[in-house]
Amino acid sequence: MSQRYARLSASAGATLLRPVAGVCLLGALSACSIIPGGKSISAGTNGRQVPVVFDGLPQGLSGKANSALATDDAPPRSVLEARQRAGSAADTLEELLASEGYLAATVAPEMIESVDMRPRLDVSAGEMFRVTTVQMTVTGDLDDTVRADLETALKTIAPGAPARTSDIEALGDNLISKLKAGGYAFAESPAIDVLASRQDKTVELTYALQPGAFVRLGDMVGADPAFLDQKAINALQTWKRGDTYSPEKIDQLRTRLRSTGLYNAIGVEISRTPDADGFYPVTLTLAQGKLRSVGAGVTASTTDGVGADAFWERRNVTGAGDTIRIQSEVATIARNLTARYTRPNIGRFGRTFTAEAGVRDEETDAYDLQGVKVGASLSQPLNKNLTVSAGATLDATRIDELSLRSGIDARDQLTLSFPLTAIYSTVKQPLDPQAGNRAFVGVEPGVSVGDNTVGYTRILLTGSTYHKIADGPFVAAVRAELGAFVGSNSVPADRLFFAGGGGSVRGFEYQSLSPRDLNGDLIGGRSLFDLSTELRWRRSAKHGYVLFVDTGAAADSVDETFSDLRSSIGVGFRYYPGFGPIRIDIATPLDRRDGEDPVHFYISIGQSF
Repeated sequence: MSQRYARLSASAGATLLRPVAGVCLLGALSACSIIPGGKSISAGTNGRQVPVVFDGLPQGLSGKANSALATDDAPPRSVLEARQRAGSAADTLEELLASEGYLAATVAPEMIESVDMRPRLDVSAGEMFRVTTVQMTVTGDLDDTVRADLETALKTIAPGAPARTSDIEALGDNLISKLKAGGYAFAESPAIDVLASRQDKTVELTYALQPGAFVRLGDMVGADPAFLDQKAINALQTWKRGDTYSPEKIDQLRTRLRSTGLYNAIGVEISRTPDADGFYPVTLTLAQGKLRSVGAGVTASTTDGVGADAFWERRNVTGAGDTIRIQSEVATIARNLTARYTRPNIGRFGRTFTAEAGVRDEETDAYDLQGVKVGASLSQPLNKNLTVSAGATLDATRIDELSLRSGIDARDQLTLSFPLTAIYSTVKQPLDPQAGNRAFVGVEPGVSVGDNTVGYTRILLTGSTYHKIADGPFVAAVRAELGAFVGSNSVPADRLFFAGGGGSVRGFEYQSLSPRDLNGDLIGGRSLFDLSTELRWRRSAKHGYVLFVDTGAAADSVDETFSDLRSSIGVGFRYYPGFGPIRIDIATPLDRRDGEDPVHFYISIGQSF
């Protein structure tokens, strides 16, 4: 941005000083330190060396100077190279001082006679220059409301304020932002006139503004209809024809285009020429990404066993941005194969239809289950954080419950359910949340037909929150889950609640914190509660550690659930290869009972929640 200072003015009685330089440089100096007063500085930012000594730097600028001069360069090989480096360091300090308002400052290096001689810089900062007036000139017509906003913005640099280039540049950017927010998409500022008086140590600022045309947005054009049909493209549009331009609408369009996962590159440009109605078309330049992808993952734990999963995905099947995904899982306690079809943006952005069919086979300590399931749902975001959905599922199961195995055949049941969900999330990194909140509310009314016909309602509430501690490498994370069941227990066993294991309370066997019958067999509960708290420490770019405490239980009532709570404590290691952390957790029960293992471990991809 510093090129905007290339045009400076001088008038009678004023001295034209150096251009207000160092704006781009200042951006790299914002966190640094130095020891003034003629002392040698041996270490700079991040262990780099500052190979000079100097006198006369104004108080408060030592940190920025240190970062500006710190270097990884080897010692100079000749006297000439040493002198060149000293001259470059002097120029850097002059730019720094000018950026801080010392426009008449000079920095002179002493003569260097030997490569072993540490260069000394003599600093003459002089007085700080201060702003006397801030004005603007506008070329072309301007809306009165926008002009008033600009006049208000000019007051952010008050008379008497230091003439810091960072403040001057920030005000220029703010003026352009206000013009664009007011509908002037092509607004620019070709120059900032800076008139400085050496005698008075003052600066007069004049911002030259060119608003350009007032823009009302027209149609989107330029998309490749052979790749994604125009109707699907139009569903992503963030304005109605004739709406006033705003940067937010264009940024939101880019976000929507990225969310499709269909493009390697996205270009959005406002046409400089209006159409016949005076509206400005928006041209899209899109580079098609790969349409197919495959992936795989593994998990392992002493409670849930080992497992592997894989998927194949084909995007934009019909040109409407739709997707087919086939996913399989083979694990110690479960095997499944699922096919899912997703059709986004039906009628409006975000409205998504999903159809799914799958088979599964589960073998747990509570039951063995084989099942075939088909279902469909329709989801709609109500705003950028909240999404609701409704669906229907038909699930045919054959269940052999451990508690019923004495001479009783497996039960065949057909269950029709209507799941309703609401998901709220402000988390931006799903695999490794750093901040934000997540909440899930699920209500599943249904009816199960088998030996007898029973109705039920299953309710599950989940919430998690993530907070950085003092903007440091620590993240505090908390998750809570509460489940309730209304109706007959004669439903398929997987509709009831179980606690314990990697996805619940680590440190205990899978499903072990659940109700049992008189024979000690697991039977599932009508109430669930679990709570996990973690302190996550990102020690470096590749490594991190976690300390966690889990608590939870499932029971036949809320009172029993909270009276039967069991807890565990553990530590974890995180490795960050670039796509999300690889997780290794080790947990042990508190108040361990007879028959319980002292330690359990878990390996998977992503944080535990």
